[in-house]
Amino acid sequence: MADIDAKLLSISLNRGIFFPSAEIFPNSMGGFWDYGPIGLSILNSFQALFRRFLKSIGAFEISGASVLPKQVLKASGHEAKFFDVIARCSRCNSIYRVDKLLEASGVSGSLEGLSDEEYKKLLKDNDMRCQRCGAPLENIEHFYLMFPVSVGDSRAANAYLRPEACQSIFLDFKRVFESNGKKLPLIISQTGRAFRNEISARESLLRQREFLQSDIEIFFTDESSFEPDKHTMLNIMDENNSVKMSADKAFEVKIIENRVTAFALSKIYGFLLSIGFGEDVIRLRKLHSEKAFYSKESFDIEIKRGDGWVEIASCNYRGNYDLSSYKEAGADVSEVDGVIPSIFEISIGTDRLIYMLLYNSLMSDEERSWFKLKPQMSPFVSAVFPLLSRKELEDKARDIVSSSSYSDSIYYLDGGSIGKRYRKSDEIGVPLAFTVDYQTLDDSTVTVRDRDTMKQFRVKISDVDKVISESSRSDFDSLSKKFSI
Repeated sequence: MADIDAKLLSISLNRGIFFPSAEIFPNSMGGFWDYGPIGLSILNSFQALFRRFLKSIGAFEISGASVLPKQVLKASGHEAKFFDVIARCSRCNSIYRVDKLLEASGVSGSLEGLSDEEYKKLLKDNDMRCQRCGAPLENIEHFYLMFPVSVGDSRAANAYLRPEACQSIFLDFKRVFESNGKKLPLIISQTGRAFRNEISARESLLRQREFLQSDIEIFFTDESSFEPDKHTMLNIMDENNSVKMSADKAFEVKIIENRVTAFALSKIYGFLLSIGFGEDVIRLRKLHSEKAFYSKESFDIEIKRGDGWVEIASCNYRGNYDLSSYKEAGADVSEVDGVIPSIFEISIGTDRLIYMLLYNSLMSDEERSWFKLKPQMSPFVSAVFPLLSRKELEDKARDIVSSSSYSDSIYYLDGGSIGKRYRKSDEIGVPLAFTVDYQTLDDSTVTVRDRDTMKQFRVKISDVDKVISESSRSDFDSLSKKFSI
């Protein structure tokens, strides 16, 4: 696992996929990462596919503010309850997140939501000591995760950077509901930034202090209209039991307890398959004691990483907790026939998803490393190269790029050997490369090369766009049979 992560980070830094923010300054803050040109292209590809998915389920997309009034986060419960439990060393002042410290030491069982006294007992029973100076860890504190903000002329903090992007959807529900015919169910989504003052923000995109979330909130009062998928087979982990069955069957036997849950899980599971995750690396882990107190049913979507699993999304049947909390705090909340709507949530860690997609698509052999991304998720649909740095070949290659209907998504590179250009293109995940050589000048054909197999065939320049178009639904051998000359 460590080798794959190290190689992924190396490629990402060298090829402009992602890198630390403000890294040119010494001792810059951790937990903040920037997408470079290649990474942003991959992120944009994800966004395009995600929006297509939202359209398929009838969702409306919004974009909410990142700064929220203090009263909102007080009403939601975040101001009082959004913290990590830490142990602070009395000798050297080092701090540790208690649940992660115990987990790393092999302590089994649920470590979330325990009382301070229970955490203290676990620290003492397991003789937990400071990793820096060896002193026993005995002191428990609450480390609050929200970033306070002073807005306007207030000298005191009167707002927070939102710790969850979903709060904007709950706040905007009334407007969206009323402007779309006051009909339920109503699905609202947004991709936006959230902020958490993590104690130890490590592992690049997997744990950040500023990060992207892609949230889907389903508002409803009646579950009868939701139809669970009958075809997609879900990998479900319920405590220690692993089962594979369709969402409708899982609902029938009550592994999934609610119809809306079965509907939502089947839809998002199918979406993850469509963007390139394999069935063998996705699982839905049902939560029991770990789920939030207000949740009727919760699942985490996890992606395999070496011998372990990484959570990339949480799925929660939130009931009417959020809107009811707002109403109790004095907010004007829409009701339907006197009933406050319930909410089912799919909250995706967008950056985590991108990282895990890259992780699971990273291939290596003795000659090269490359990302085996689906064409739809690639930063470019294809590459176009001149075989040599000769003006006539470079001019022809540029003509092919400019005349293509995909010109804005073609990777053009000249200079250096053709082998090195192929390697650069492969390394960032570009699925096809068209090469202009001297034969091109004679018969208007180019060589097309496959990223994964390195196979090649010649194709007419007039068919380049057709090859690109069909590459998203056909393998390279099929393309060769249809277009090779």
